[in-house]
Amino acid sequence: MTMIRGTASPSRIEPAIFQIQPIQQHATMWKAWYHEHCTYLPAMAGWFIFSALLSAYNKTVFGNGHLAFPCPLLLTSIHFGTQWFVSWLFGRMDAYYHANAATSLGIDRIAEMSWRDWWTISVPCGLVTSGDIGLSNLSLVTISITFYTMVKSSAPIFVLIWAYIFGIERITCTLILVVAIIAAGEFLTVAGEVNFELVGFLLCLSASMLSGMRWTLVQLKLQTLDPPLKTTLATMRLLSPSMFWSMVVLSMIVERPWNKFDGWTGDQMLYIMGLGFSGALIAIAMILCEFHLIMHSSAVILMLGGVIKELITIIVGVFYFDDQLNRINIAGCFVVFLGVIFYKVTHYMEKKAKEDALRKRSASESDLFATYTKVASLESDNEVTLNGRTEDETDVLRRNRGEVAALTSLELRGSSREHSGERPRMSPRVSPTTSGQQNGQQVALELEPII
Repeated sequence: MTMIRGTASPSRIEPAIFQIQPIQQHATMWKAWYHEHCTYLPAMAGWFIFSALLSAYNKTVFGNGHLAFPCPLLLTSIHFGTQWFVSWLFGRMDAYYHANAATSLGIDRIAEMSWRDWWTISVPCGLVTSGDIGLSNLSLVTISITFYTMVKSSAPIFVLIWAYIFGIERITCTLILVVAIIAAGEFLTVAGEVNFELVGFLLCLSASMLSGMRWTLVQLKLQTLDPPLKTTLATMRLLSPSMFWSMVVLSMIVERPWNKFDGWTGDQMLYIMGLGFSGALIAIAMILCEFHLIMHSSAVILMLGGVIKELITIIVGVFYFDDQLNRINIAGCFVVFLGVIFYKVTHYMEKKAKEDALRKRSASESDLFATYTKVASLESDNEVTLNGRTEDETDVLRRNRGEVAALTSLELRGSSREHSGERPRMSPRVSPTTSGQQNGQQVALELEPII
């Protein structure tokens, strides 16, 4: 029996098909697993990289023994001005390319705000934010990047304190324990610092205090907006003008740059502008990566990512800037991060418990409304349901209606009290960076800094 040249027997083709199908199935399975669990990895890598670059940039430009730029506040104002320009530019592009509100960045919401809303939100939030960042950059003139990172990690303490002052959070044993752990770690960190600088430490601690106020104030103010801001760029567009002008005024008062730049050439001034623009672009890239993580990852991922990001910054300080750590420093760093992790875990558990309680409450309200609707429907057609019934049946029916109506009234009064009279407690976590949208839906701000 002869076979046609070039053709293969079925017995050789079928095993090959059976070998290809499992490979395709595994490839599909891994692709689905990646899209479900790992889509945030590029953004997280960018967050780590740009955060480390920004910390190294600030220390290199402002620190004594490096470039030692004479006007840190002025250069910081260039950062804010660049953010203002970039957010404005994105707003113009968004208005041109995304006429549909569902796909827009929401920057046009700023133009629709009244002047009263703008002044009451942008000015206080912008002032506090510029104070936080300005003092942070000033502290880097004298203290190491490692010591700076460990002191700034005390921000959760001040978030809780400001949240209590503004009536957002109640003092609990858990919160007291968190504050005690982080404070103990900060004490060890300060005690073990080899090259301790009091002025730099106080500036950094003040920046950490303003950081806590910043997150709390942004939470309070932005929650009053209806409709809310959708993206980080929209919040940047709202806050950057106040941040820029407040930092310019502060630089004019404190640094008097006209005295320090006397005799500088045009090339040197262009060099300054280049420094400012490069730092601003790094900061914007870091903020956008952070916002992508808020959009596409869970609170646990953000919690772990925040701790890892700070550890990477400390590693950069040790290996690139030759920062010295001793056993007391390391112990303090460990205790601080232990307190931060404990704070984030307890916050996450409380948030989940509140969500479960709210879900159960919504389900019970739905059941109650369904019951009330069912009973109320029996009253249609001018009390036809009462006609033809015995006296006992009529009394039972009327009593059931009364009980359901009373329960519904209580539930409605409780809901209205939550939405109007009493301010609900807000859980501590938020991005300056602000609220975003998960798949186009609003992502709520949180009061907790991702360290």
